[in-house]
Amino acid sequence: MRKVVLVTGASSGVGRALCQRLLQEDDGLHLCLACRNPDRAEAARAALLAACPSAQITAVQVDVSDLRSVLRAAAELRRRFQRLDCVYLNAGIMPQPQLDVSALLLGLFSRKVIHMLCTAEGLLTQHDKVTADGLQEVFATNVFGHFLLVWLFRQKPESLDPLSKYLSATSGFGSTYVTAQQMDLDEDTAERFYHSLLELETHVKATLQGADAQS
Repeated sequence: MRKVVLVTGASSGVGRALCQRLLQEDDGLHLCLACRNPDRAEAARAALLAACPSAQITAVQVDVSDLRSVLRAAAELRRRFQRLDCVYLNAGIMPQPQLDVSALLLGLFSRKVIHMLCTAEGLLTQHDKVTADGLQEVFATNVFGHFLLVWLFRQKPESLDPLSKYLSATSGFGSTYVTAQQMDLDEDTAERFYHSLLELETHVKATLQGADAQS
């Protein structure tokens, strides 16, 4: 039975490169590309198959910032697969910083002008949008959407230490390796955050179901 590997944000960038490396290491796996744009997902799938014809590659449409899309994708994954052997939560966004012109003009005539110009402190601002579900876009995309996607699959990742972060890096000689580092987070804080996510999941699902029933 083929190993099932899910990669979010797999159509370009780091996600696409990760898929290429996974297939180079093991072309016998079943690689599932979880992407927001179906056309780009299909293009990535075709390119990966061209490079590795023996691989089994499928795609599932999901926008991790859209909770309805996450719910649909989780249901689709449960329908297709009995288990997920590896999950790479790669999709993510970062608000684009913008120059605060008024802060720049004020800083030019202050005593901290040299410090401001050397560090850009106070010059850049970031505005996090709010999604249609009422969540901050960065949190919904980078954290909660992924949490829901994995949690709703109903398979807990027992093989991973929940208090560890896994870093993929390349040495100076070109070899790739993965190291586990302990997160700077105590177990009580992690437990409270986990339960907060569960409570948010329950609230969001109830809200979405209520909205769907009214429409």
